[in-house]
Amino acid sequence: MTATTSTETRILVVDDDSMMRFNIAAYLEDSGYDVSEAADGPDAIIALRDQLPDLVLCDLRMPRMDGLDVMRELHDGYPELPVIAVSGTGVLNDAVEALRAGAWDFVVKPIQNMAVLEHAVTGALQKARLIRDNHRYQQDLEQANRTLGNNLQQMQEDADAARRIQRQIMPERKLSFGSYDVSRCLLPSLIMSGDFVDYFAIDPDHIGFYLADVSGHGVSSAFVTVLLKSYVSSQLERLSKDGDATVREPQHLLMHLNHTLLDQRLEKYLTIFYGVIDSDSNRLDYSFGGHFPSPVLFDGSQARFLSGRGPPIGLFRDAIYDAVSLTLPEGFSLALFSDGILEVLPGASLEDKQSRLLKAIEALDNDADGLIASLGLSSGQDYPDDITLLVLKRERPTRFTHRSAVKQHKGR
Repeated sequence: MTATTSTETRILVVDDDSMMRFNIAAYLEDSGYDVSEAADGPDAIIALRDQLPDLVLCDLRMPRMDGLDVMRELHDGYPELPVIAVSGTGVLNDAVEALRAGAWDFVVKPIQNMAVLEHAVTGALQKARLIRDNHRYQQDLEQANRTLGNNLQQMQEDADAARRIQRQIMPERKLSFGSYDVSRCLLPSLIMSGDFVDYFAIDPDHIGFYLADVSGHGVSSAFVTVLLKSYVSSQLERLSKDGDATVREPQHLLMHLNHTLLDQRLEKYLTIFYGVIDSDSNRLDYSFGGHFPSPVLFDGSQARFLSGRGPPIGLFRDAIYDAVSLTLPEGFSLALFSDGILEVLPGASLEDKQSRLLKAIEALDNDADGLIASLGLSSGQDYPDDITLLVLKRERPTRFTHRSAVKQHKGR
């Protein structure tokens, strides 16, 4: 370890990937931290005994001694030492086991934005300071109350960690793919649920998007959305490496996802709408996986619900999903909602609520945030369930074709 002053914060980075260690250490050193490195678990334990750091960043997959064993040993010997687990996207069991082993937070790699890592480090250090301060006021509490408090705190930490992971892997609130603009808005409920939304470029001519809702509430439902993200990412990789076009075929993607979720035996199911836009022909291919309410398409003169059907994902092994294809208008708005929207809209019947959605889409001249505002909702309210929106728009082309616009965007 390098020499430090009493005012410096010491961080130990444990990872068998030398390039990953170097990148993390260089960034944290530039941020003013004193950083040391360890290539595996045993080296990390030795470094800890030589000079206890203020925080540990630990990879989960390492030779000789994996990250979970390191965390258990740290949790037993240094229960107040903040440890942040670092692991690959969508490894559901790793995330859950890391939290159980004593990790304070979980960061997904590859780390696309180092500011996310620094935010996790800052939060963990602040929390550690608060815990040290609070110890002065907890000495006289009864053991039963202390045990109960710790259990409740652990539950909250698990929930916070799950929500942070979920937010990390969501797309930016607004993105443009050539002439197509996509935006999202999430109004969270007090109880964590499993709403998730994503949109991405599949290749220069195709855009994929989906909105999903995992059954139940709590940490387990949130982590299933991480698994969903990982599954779609793997399909994108298979297209790139092997030419497997499943990710461009909504019907087949939902069928494979259904088998994957059943094989995991998570006792969870999800509803989903998955769509793919061919920007060359301005065609939408989509499939329903039990999603409700149906997305709303506005062609500039009238809004309507998209047709289609299909069972939820993860319930029936022999489930069949319809493939639907339609040519989109030159200019259009397409809005997707989670079913939480139906719980808060005024109306005496489902037909009244659906009519209100149609009218809101017809009046929409903005993005997902504008649609939320037009429905009389805001982020400052409490809702019985998460409310998630995705809005995909395309203005009527003028001087350039949508194909050339997408090509220009992809070439940036």
